[in-house]
Amino acid sequence: MTAGVRHNVSFETNNIVLIALVAILYSLFKMATVLRSQCAFARLFAGKTGQILNNATDLGTKLAPGPQSAILCREYSNYAHSPLVTRIKKEHYEYDIAKNPPEWTYVERLLPFKTIPAVTPKESYPSGWVPPKEEAKNLPFFIPRSKNHNIPIYLNISYRGMRKITIIKKIEGDIWMLNDQMKSYLKQKNNRYVETRVQEVARFIEVKGDFVNDLYEWAHSKGF
Repeated sequence: MTAGVRHNVSFETNNIVLIALVAILYSLFKMATVLRSQCAFARLFAGKTGQILNNATDLGTKLAPGPQSAILCREYSNYAHSPLVTRIKKEHYEYDIAKNPPEWTYVERLLPFKTIPAVTPKESYPSGWVPPKEEAKNLPFFIPRSKNHNIPIYLNISYRGMRKITIIKKIEGDIWMLNDQMKSYLKQKNNRYVETRVQEVARFIEVKGDFVNDLYEWAHSKGF
């Protein structure tokens, strides 16, 4: 009988110890939560003394109260430890509207063109650009210029520079004849076989390797 009483007393003692441990852990968790919120509030309050950049408070980027050129950056471990995002004040974007000021002519020179202007005919161009020739339109194939007046020959580099593919786009006419003449030209110039892949529906040809300069010379010789 005494053994059973002792067993019940020890079981109740264990329950009391477990309850006490759970209460201690819960109180420690609450204290940690309060301290974390107080630290976040302290960081936010301290950040108001410095000059905070627009839309950069969530990244922890702020300017020191001293010189404007010194930028202090801080990385936070998670979103809970970062300062709160504040609304942007309207006075940061104060501006005056002026209609047709004399200074606007200097701004127009920096704006992009709405349409690409036509090329002024010259004997030679400083950049080495060559205009297309009219006799190129009589060939069974044709490569029109892009909107920037350039031949659509591009280099695609992938696999960290290990793979290089030269692409000729916007081909019109007999694309297979163009492929044969282009391959014979590259083979004669580089003294090796060149692999190509013709995409007849998409109207472009892929050449294995970097042959951009060689294909530019070939296209200029054809008048494209």
